Amino acid sequence: MFNAFAPLLALVGIYFIFAVVAKAAKKTASVQKKASGTPAASAPESPGPQSAAEPQLREMQPTVRIHNHDDSIYQGSMNAVTGEGYDPCHEEQLSSLTLSETVEPVPVTTPGLQLHWTGDEIVRGLVISEILKRKGA
Repeated sequence: MFNAFAPLLALVGIYFIFAVVAKAAKKTASVQKKASGTPAASAPESPGPQSAAEPQLREMQPTVRIHNHDDSIYQGSMNAVTGEGYDPCHEEQLSSLTLSETVEPVPVTTPGLQLHWTGDEIVRGLVISEILKRKGA
């Protein structure tokens, strides 16, 4: 029976060890805070002069500035002209591509009943069914 609960007991034991260590660390931190004379965490801190050990806070500035027609940010870290996207060998293949882009696509019509489940189509179907019922009577 003890073997079945051994993993659970080990987990509970590890939890208690961490809880004791965390409590001791919190107590040590509060003792150090009281000894250094820092105000408690609940009191608001006044923006006074910072010590040399604390980092200076400053407003972040963007590092990339984009101007009109400025491609310098796309040239990589060495400002190399790579010619990416330019193919000098196959210009004749692009002409057929531009012709196919300019042609209007032909609308495809499907024969037979075209049933749709939109609100307008359902109303249209009910009206047509009423018309057909009256003609048959």
